[in-house]
Amino acid sequence: MCGIAGFYNRHLSQDEAQQKLGAMLDAIVHRGPDDFGMWQNNGLHLGHRRLAIHDLSAAGHQPMPSASGRYHIAFNGEIYNFEELRQALPAQSWRGSSDTEVMLAAFEHWGIEQAIDKFNGMFGFAVWDMQEQTLTLARDRFGEKPVYYFSQGDYFGFSSELSAIEALHDISLTVDRAAVSRQLETSYIPAPLTIYKEVKKLPPGSVVTFKNGQVSDVKAYWTLADTIERAQSQQFSDEQEAIDCLESELLKAVKLRMASDVPLGAFLSGGVDSSLVVALMQAQSNSPVNTFSIGFNVEGYNEAVFAKEVAEHLGTNHTERYLNPTDALDIVPKMGHIFDEPFSDASQLPTYLVSAIAKEKVTVCLSGDGGDELFSGYKRYQATPDIWKKINKFPCRSVFAKVIQSAPTSVLDKVFAFLSPLAAKYGRKGAMGAKLKTLSGWLKAQSIEELYELSMMHWKDVNGIVIGCESSDIWSPSAPDFSEAIERMMYQDSIAYLPGDILTKVDRTAMSVSLEGRIPLLDPRVAETAWRLPMNMKQRGNCGKWALKQVLYKYLPQEMMERPKMGFGVPIHDWLRGELKGWAQDLLSPERLTSQGLLNPEPIGQALQKHIVGEENNAAMLWDVLMLQAWLDANPARKGRL
Repeated sequence: MCGIAGFYNRHLSQDEAQQKLGAMLDAIVHRGPDDFGMWQNNGLHLGHRRLAIHDLSAAGHQPMPSASGRYHIAFNGEIYNFEELRQALPAQSWRGSSDTEVMLAAFEHWGIEQAIDKFNGMFGFAVWDMQEQTLTLARDRFGEKPVYYFSQGDYFGFSSELSAIEALHDISLTVDRAAVSRQLETSYIPAPLTIYKEVKKLPPGSVVTFKNGQVSDVKAYWTLADTIERAQSQQFSDEQEAIDCLESELLKAVKLRMASDVPLGAFLSGGVDSSLVVALMQAQSNSPVNTFSIGFNVEGYNEAVFAKEVAEHLGTNHTERYLNPTDALDIVPKMGHIFDEPFSDASQLPTYLVSAIAKEKVTVCLSGDGGDELFSGYKRYQATPDIWKKINKFPCRSVFAKVIQSAPTSVLDKVFAFLSPLAAKYGRKGAMGAKLKTLSGWLKAQSIEELYELSMMHWKDVNGIVIGCESSDIWSPSAPDFSEAIERMMYQDSIAYLPGDILTKVDRTAMSVSLEGRIPLLDPRVAETAWRLPMNMKQRGNCGKWALKQVLYKYLPQEMMERPKMGFGVPIHDWLRGELKGWAQDLLSPERLTSQGLLNPEPIGQALQKHIVGEENNAAMLWDVLMLQAWLDANPARKGRL
């Protein structure tokens, strides 16, 4: 795992170019503290920060040339099947044992696009073709690794993080208010948008090229839609065959990701996905696997006890640490530095904390991310169709919505207490008032797709929040023709929520402490196998991830895993009424917001006050704005770009 940065600019002197590239690399030193390198050719300047994982010798140094010298690469990520590719390439004299050298040989033998299609891995890279004088940027299939790029004046530049582009002080950057609106709606900024109008995020599974001063259109070399179409043409009909095939692919995916020349471990929350990954690691390891979890002494937010139970059963070398609110709150101010653009999924806090704990013992950690999207694990996949059936038949929806919105939350808690068991069915325990207010906003949905979009949205009327907000097109690949609504939700989450939220969170938090994260469930063969499963092998009654669980029960007792899904969160709603109240009031003060001229202070102030007094639970909405403010505070220059 590493960081890449660079630019094309023929009008800079060698000294100027090296100074600027050095500043870019300094901004992402956390991504690669072990080594750095720079290389230039005819106006092209490649930079690399290295976190050594394979071939710790100087033979793994980057930027790296191919054997003939035609290609030079700066590469961030891992190609897990590089040994297999090495055997498929013509016999040659290898300088070292790194996957980067195999990539370059693959480019020379098959060409760049055909070689990429053969890579099983996570990657963001920049490769310069000396012969064609062409720069190619590429990103892996699901978007595990980031790639940012821009074209402005004499520059075409790129990097693993926006902070490196911000280090180029002679380019103009302007906060994109459309991107801000997206972040307030969903907690992340979707590709190709970034927080800056002038910079784009390369979508997953895509390449873009630069040649003769021109930037090509973004081209997809892989799409999930094509994978789904191919998989569903070979759909399983026999349950045992499906389970056996899934187990086989999972074992191979985990084994590939256990290859490392440095200490390796796994995050273990005690849930289905992380427990399965650890179980498959331990089944293929000759020594106890290093596992890591954190716990909070707060009811409903502590999975550490379950993780410990799993670890003891599997015999792992387990490290757990319990954190009090002060421990967690100490790292809140760091979020604006760790995330190079506003990001507000509150599970960023425990993800950072468990990464920091893991880094004390290992350099590589496997995680169970991706299982919910591929195997129907989110409660909302079951809840949304059920809710749609009910509200679609609801008489006088608009009238009911107005009554609910105007009623005090405390009154709704008492009047509708009888609905609590129904809410608990969908993992929504607790008083009913705030839940009904949320539901009332969903009543305007005209389709199940619109209902799902509304249920995932935080701030519903961003035009009233973001001053001067303008709509902006976002990457929207074609979708397969699904027969079931749940599949449409899973697909949408896989191309948007997964790369925009989940994978961004894992990459930034882990890399901030120089830890490499690997995600076996996003192996392309596992993904294709998942989509070969008919829905009744994913969702069975109230049970999601049915097939995945059948594999898990071969390694762990079923009774150990039969418990409600908790998620990986922290009690932000309580902290904003307690330990974080003063911090939040300061960042969201009317004076501050008015002086910035970005957000309308009135609705934000109302949401904050109603949350503090307990009338509403606006934690997610408030966290969106707070993380935007934390991002602005992390670099004083950002406020000048509003």
